[in-house]
Amino acid sequence: MKLSKNILQEIEMFVNEYYSNQYACLISGSYVDGTNTEFSDIDVVVFVQDRNTVFNEMLSYKKLKIQAMIIPVQNIQETLWMDYITAKGAFIGMLAKGVIVFDHSDFLKYLIPHAKELKHIGCRPLTDHEVYMMRVKMTSLLYDLIDGENLDELLFTITQLIDFIAEFKLKLNRIWCGKYKIKSLGVLDEAFQTKLLESIMEIFGKKNKTPLIDLATNLLNQHGGVLPYYSKANSLSKVYDDYLVIEIDNNSNSEIVKNTIAVLNNFGKQIVVPKLNYYFFLAKPVHANKVEQNVYMIIEADKDFINDYLIDRLNFLVKNKRGTAKLLFPFQFDPVYKFSTKSIYSSVTPLFRHVSKLMIEKTNRIFNSSFQIEWSIALMREIKRVWFKGDTNSFIAFNEYLLNCSLPITYDNGINFKTTDLLKDKENTLKNFEARYHSQKKELAKSYNSAVLEKSIVKFLRTSTTTPDIDAIPLYKMYLITNDLKNINVRQWSMYREILFTLFSIAFIDNRFISFIPFVIKKIELND
Repeated sequence: MKLSKNILQEIEMFVNEYYSNQYACLISGSYVDGTNTEFSDIDVVVFVQDRNTVFNEMLSYKKLKIQAMIIPVQNIQETLWMDYITAKGAFIGMLAKGVIVFDHSDFLKYLIPHAKELKHIGCRPLTDHEVYMMRVKMTSLLYDLIDGENLDELLFTITQLIDFIAEFKLKLNRIWCGKYKIKSLGVLDEAFQTKLLESIMEIFGKKNKTPLIDLATNLLNQHGGVLPYYSKANSLSKVYDDYLVIEIDNNSNSEIVKNTIAVLNNFGKQIVVPKLNYYFFLAKPVHANKVEQNVYMIIEADKDFINDYLIDRLNFLVKNKRGTAKLLFPFQFDPVYKFSTKSIYSSVTPLFRHVSKLMIEKTNRIFNSSFQIEWSIALMREIKRVWFKGDTNSFIAFNEYLLNCSLPITYDNGINFKTTDLLKDKENTLKNFEARYHSQKKELAKSYNSAVLEKSIVKFLRTSTTTPDIDAIPLYKMYLITNDLKNINVRQWSMYREILFTLFSIAFIDNRFISFIPFVIKKIELND
């Protein structure tokens, strides 16, 4: 059964009825392929602008079984990145074959071709370390199967090994590893797929484990062979680009975190050949269901220097230093992806490093909300002067854009998914902002003319207006820039947004509080 015009209309009615502030919508899955049956549900992806959390729900609407995936447009970069680094490709695949239900701002017009390109390129290539660790895991499962007598007791070991064989084969060839692994194997290597299916039939049907053992052993032999042991005493962690990311766990009290930042800062300054470039910032943990944000340190250096020397030095530092927070490194985080290209990222990192140095050299600034407000408002004054040449109307529109991008982070805590409740939370948040602004109006206006912002920052702000490769920023990243804004460089605004949000995080401003800044600036500029 193919997707009919009637179904498209009913899906549009469903989205309009169930979700407010819809930004765009598409249908994917079996209804697009024409392989749906009476038991199939309709995969509907709804992009919204008033949420911060991705969630799924099953609903029934006019006899249609709907699997709805709700995605905040502000999270699209992170969603694509997670799909890429995990090699799942599920979301990318859904987008690539999606049929547009509505797209009022041309968001999907640019996002779908980008997803098709990503799908064609394939998943992220495995690093040498990841290949090694997959061999370690496969060897462990393989030896459990070889040594085991009762196959019934080894059921989960067997299924894990089968999944690992398929995933290892696919990832080595940069093939996406979603839920259709067997189908993907057939496209990649039909003979291998046949052997895997036959070994599955043998082990589950005839209790014959030999074909599966042989298949796993042969696959491992093609990539270095089995690994009979693995010692954690030997550091295998490596970086594969010219930067090292350290996660500083923020579960400790703030004084311990401050001390940890000071220790790492002193460590960085002590290494003079080669000179280390680095900066700190605050962000929500990756791969973690955690409300509080962690502090991260980005160290830029030659990858061989990091692997051969720096990681060992850091391990020694952690082992012998008391009164510091828990550190995780090398941490899997890509600081480049938000800026689209390395050349764009490289052009703005001098600003990040400079601001970070100013923040951490005076520890009374770290986690100081009064300073953060004064500093960020003074920063926005210079942004108007340097980036917008004093153009008040454009600057107000830009702050409205920043507010729309950041506000959902303030009121959507990921616990409540009811649209009506979220809209009430949004309304209450804006009321609280309004009350807070009017209670502090004089102080906030004074901050707008404060001298707290170092003049040296202005020089770096100027260089960020001439960023190379700006045309390489994909147009789907222009979400929430409204069509009524004429004669603006939408890519420039998108890049300005990323620079500003990064600067706020370098100032250790909680991302749930960032939306108050453009709210205040709008009020001041409008003399409200």
